[in-house]
Amino acid sequence: MLSRRGLRIKAMQTLYVAACSGQPEPKAALSHLSKSIRNSHLAYLYILHFLTELAQQVDLEAHIKKNKYLPSAEDLAFPTTFFDNKVIQGLLKNNYFQSRLKREKLTDLVDEEYSKIIYQQLKEYAPYNNYVGSSPDLVADKKMLKDIFEHFLLKNEYFDEHMENSIATWADDEFIVKGLMDEFFNNNISEQTEKHLFDFQVGDEEMAFAESLVVFTMESDLQYDEEIKPKLQNWELDRVSLIDRILMKMALTEFLHLPTVPTKVTINEYLDISKLYSTPRSREFINGILDKLMNEMKSSGRIVKTGRGLIE
Repeated sequence: MLSRRGLRIKAMQTLYVAACSGQPEPKAALSHLSKSIRNSHLAYLYILHFLTELAQQVDLEAHIKKNKYLPSAEDLAFPTTFFDNKVIQGLLKNNYFQSRLKREKLTDLVDEEYSKIIYQQLKEYAPYNNYVGSSPDLVADKKMLKDIFEHFLLKNEYFDEHMENSIATWADDEFIVKGLMDEFFNNNISEQTEKHLFDFQVGDEEMAFAESLVVFTMESDLQYDEEIKPKLQNWELDRVSLIDRILMKMALTEFLHLPTVPTKVTINEYLDISKLYSTPRSREFINGILDKLMNEMKSSGRIVKTGRGLIE
């Protein structure tokens, strides 16, 4: 399931596309939001599949070595530890996961050349070599896969190129997919793994949150400009980066239209997102503007929060 931060990022990306296209229509934006969220899940499922593809390269190499006319002792002893990884085997034997891949036509995205190149590079990766020479348990199996994903694949130029060719929104989805992968590794994975790990799950409440961010921010765009302008000391609004403007306006939407989200949570979330998507100075700049607006709106009674512990 996408986290609230993931949904905020998806809303931000949707608002950015709408602003750049010059066609700020909420209906079109909501359609884009839905497709973008779906693409994140497709990227997540495909990465799981790609890990099994790498493991099957091990099985293929072992088969070739052992079926030589005169295999050496080294050939016969070629380790298949990665292919035997319990998580990999759970994915390969999980009928629901395999059916999802076929239904979404994700198996068609596999490029054998990329798989071969990346597998050869994986064999040079020191943690992988330490792993294949051991007798790992399930904990070690999970740890190795997580390491391969985070520290090998995400830093591999061939993998990045392959993902950009395969998933349209990959360049914007890396952080979100990492969150989905973390959730996956925190679960027990087997042939009977719960279906929810492979489903596109965004609950009604969470989807309403993301849609509200998009719609209210678009509808209040000019109003928010007027709110922000007086807080810009010796600075013109059109000189503020588009991403920074969008983040501040989304925060204003949460202040004014989403009564169950604490203002401190809102500010912290957008400051963290700015670190991922904006300039190094944006965090301090956005924090200063939002802090002024929050205090002013609280004093005038415009911010009204409801729920236990949320009354401002």
